[in-house]
Amino acid sequence: MNILALADFIQHQIDGCVVIDTRSSEIFCDGFIEESLSIPFGENFFTSLQELTEYEQKLLFVADEKEVAAITKAIKNAGVLNTIGFLEGGFETWANAGKKIDMLISIEADEFAIDYHYDEFFLIDIRTKEEFDTEHVEGSVNIVLNDLPQMVVELETADSYYLYANTFAEAVTAASLFKQTGFERVRVVNSTYEELKKAKLPFYKKKKEKSGSDFSNN
Repeated sequence: MNILALADFIQHQIDGCVVIDTRSSEIFCDGFIEESLSIPFGENFFTSLQELTEYEQKLLFVADEKEVAAITKAIKNAGVLNTIGFLEGGFETWANAGKKIDMLISIEADEFAIDYHYDEFFLIDIRTKEEFDTEHVEGSVNIVLNDLPQMVVELETADSYYLYANTFAEAVTAASLFKQTGFERVRVVNSTYEELKKAKLPFYKKKKEKSGSDFSNN
């Protein structure tokens, strides 16, 4: 895959290519190219890439230089054809050139529990429908990741949103799509769902159905 100079990278952006940031979620939150999608290189990389991009879209990549070779090999082995190349020098090249960057606010579960009781916002649960139906934070709305590109355009960009998922990385990926679509007031809960359950929050839990053996004759 090509290694692109900054000027070439920017021109491809202008031409409509989608920027995929493969760095870790924590690093992404600290600074990223505007409208780029956070899809960390790892186990679920290609699944998320397929869910959040269209086949005909051309892709640009931002990565740590030490991972470029591994990502290139994986993309080739997976048969992904709609790729253009990597930004030479990665995000640092962009930042050092003084180009505009964006950031994403993440908060710990305990801090979110405080905001939950005092702030006004919409709470989005990114987990599967089955997981959501079984248990979720009260007041949250379920939008699974592969439905998000279609659903997010129906939401009001001026409102405030908090996102949580099974993992922090999944929530950051979802939040980056919000950002890409023009949302500014977006925060991500920096915890796994299991960690979130330990916070002082109200949870809905589906009642277990009683079997016939649970009843005794009087």
